[in-house]
Amino acid sequence: MKLQESGMGSTLTPQDYWDIAVRRKWLVLGSLVVALSVSWTLCLVLPKSYRSSTLILVENQKIPERYVQGMVEGSVQERLSLIQQQVMSRTLLSGVIEEFKLYPEEVRQQPLEAVIETMRKQIKVDIKGGGQARVEAFLISFAHEDPMIARNVTTKLASQFIEENLKIREQFVEGAADFLDHELTRAKTELERQEQQISEFKQKYMGQLPGQLEANLRALDRLQSESVTGQELLNTLHERLALLEKAISQYKTTGMTVPGLAAGSEQRTSDTLLTRLKELERSLGALSAEYKDSYPDVIHMKQEIEQVKAQLAERQELTQEDKAKAVGAESTSARRGLDPYLDGLVKQRDEIGLETRTLKERHRRIMAQMKEYENRVETAPAREQELTLLVRDYDNTQKNYQSLLDKRLNARVAENLEKRQKGEQFRVLDPANLPGTPEKPDRLRIMLVGLMLGCGVGYGGALAFEFLNPSFRRPEDAEEALGCPVLAAIPDFRLGYAKGMEGKSAGTSESGQKARGGLLRLKGKLGHGKSRKDRRAARSFPRELTLVTKWSPLSVVAEQFRVAATRLASMRTEPGCTVVVMTSAVKGEGKSSTTANLGYVLAQDLGKMTVLIDGDLKNPTVHSYIEVPAEPGLTDLLCGHRGDRSLEHYLQRVGDLPLWILPTGRKLDKALELSKIQNLSVIISELRKKFEYIIVDAPPILPLADMNVLVGMADVLAMVVRAGATPRDVVKKALKTLRPAGQIGIMLNGLWMDSVPYYLRDYYSAQQEQATRTGQT
Repeated sequence: MKLQESGMGSTLTPQDYWDIAVRRKWLVLGSLVVALSVSWTLCLVLPKSYRSSTLILVENQKIPERYVQGMVEGSVQERLSLIQQQVMSRTLLSGVIEEFKLYPEEVRQQPLEAVIETMRKQIKVDIKGGGQARVEAFLISFAHEDPMIARNVTTKLASQFIEENLKIREQFVEGAADFLDHELTRAKTELERQEQQISEFKQKYMGQLPGQLEANLRALDRLQSESVTGQELLNTLHERLALLEKAISQYKTTGMTVPGLAAGSEQRTSDTLLTRLKELERSLGALSAEYKDSYPDVIHMKQEIEQVKAQLAERQELTQEDKAKAVGAESTSARRGLDPYLDGLVKQRDEIGLETRTLKERHRRIMAQMKEYENRVETAPAREQELTLLVRDYDNTQKNYQSLLDKRLNARVAENLEKRQKGEQFRVLDPANLPGTPEKPDRLRIMLVGLMLGCGVGYGGALAFEFLNPSFRRPEDAEEALGCPVLAAIPDFRLGYAKGMEGKSAGTSESGQKARGGLLRLKGKLGHGKSRKDRRAARSFPRELTLVTKWSPLSVVAEQFRVAATRLASMRTEPGCTVVVMTSAVKGEGKSSTTANLGYVLAQDLGKMTVLIDGDLKNPTVHSYIEVPAEPGLTDLLCGHRGDRSLEHYLQRVGDLPLWILPTGRKLDKALELSKIQNLSVIISELRKKFEYIIVDAPPILPLADMNVLVGMADVLAMVVRAGATPRDVVKKALKTLRPAGQIGIMLNGLWMDSVPYYLRDYYSAQQEQATRTGQT
């Protein structure tokens, strides 16, 4: 896990956050102690509150629902929420406050609404479910300073919940029953109205209804057959009439008779009426099989049959009368001298004319009936649609009426069920208890909150101090922020002295004895065998052990100086001497010790001709690290005290190494003028001819103006920055002020020990121990 460091352009690892806490441990611990003290004080000062609770069980309906369906719909949770709103209403709670004399001080000083709101906050209703939003029980609790009052109020609240539940269920069932009664009456009235409407419709359009279409079509076919039969009979009568007219005319003219003409005509007329009577009787039988006697077509058919029978009876009477009249006519004719044959023909002609008129009238009636039946057939689809709409509305109303009737019957049973209290009920399972321990203040919770608050404030303050003054902790931080390459990341010098180094011989010289003595003092400060970090400034490190590359050449510290030397060598692409000006933003960054170790590595490990110039005239320390005299030196050359002496007179060689030092020289009573400092360029020009590397230990950038002169003499400007100490903005300000023209390299000094990978520490520790054993042998 990596966290973004606000405003610092890099990331902090969990180890970095732990290191911040360790560095600011007193701030964190102080905040923690203050927070815990405040929390404990609150535990002692806050008033106590006792909470009493009662458990109410939700009992299901005692009669199975397959026998009696309950009327109270909705979930128990919804009903419980409604009951809770009613119980915690202003009316009921004010009655409870008055009954138990609750909050007497608040009642006198505050409005009643505020007191009721306070009581509501002390009441809790917790639902106990069996899964899938099912409520099996619920817990009612109330908190008060007096445990006895807490128990009594809890009991009162539980009884109000039970009473309100009974009221709600009864009101629900009674309201449902009243509503169903009203709806049932309205549905019955509507059903009767629609029945009357359908009856009137059928009476109004009798014969045009969809169920009568088939009968209308059969009646239409029957009338069509009767029309054809009547037309044929009418044609026959026309032929008979023409024949009679011809016979009468012939008889009157010639006196000749046509035998059997009168008798045949009467016989055919009688046969036609009998045929017609049989057809009418068949049609009447077919209609009677489907319709009642009150059906109009049946009535009309019976009337027509009576008419045909009357005609037959009349025909028979006429025939008998004709026979009698014929006998009488013959006698009368004989007496009077008339022709009975001619009279018979005339009489038959008159009868045929009468019968023709009768058939035409009947044909007209048939055609009118056919037209009426055709109209019935044509209007049947429209009447069917109208009747379908009426029947559909009637069926829906009937279904609704039946449904309401069933619901009303069920509502009566459910109402009786609720009155007998056989439905769902609330029952107190655990009565309200008398609390023995206070609910508030919750000491554990307060102390935990205090602990968290103290840790948060303390560590937040530590982070704030770190972020308000950010520094460089890793090489990538410096490269990203400054835009310059890092030559080396030099760990703290303590890491260069591993366990067992006290036995390593540094020679029998006086300097070797001093090194061993300084090492023993360092061991005493750090603690023998301990790996605890000590990140104090480099000034607390023993001066005689500062030259780590000499006293601990196998350490990780010495190796990082070798890395810096090789990278410094790769920065110069042109042949010749390289002038390196070693500086820092402020004092105390470790630039002088870095200068001494870098020069030693260039001479010892790379074999380069190297000279160190102690250019920090106000704070010279390089000579003390190398252990050479401070005089004569640079001040003598700059102040013009050289005389006829050569430059080599002021240089001091370090042992057999190709390493020379130009110390500071004698101390001056006042600051050296900048004009004299510029003479250093002449000295550097002379040294370029003899050395490969010239390293100038220059003063810091910000406090002094000397670096503005020395920066122009540098081929490479090495900026020493102490890791975790020098603020970033200070380093940026120093570089911005100096504005060097040449190459720039960063020497990150004093790196935290935990920032160095463990495999490097372990590796170099093993190398040092092996070297120690070899030296002892």
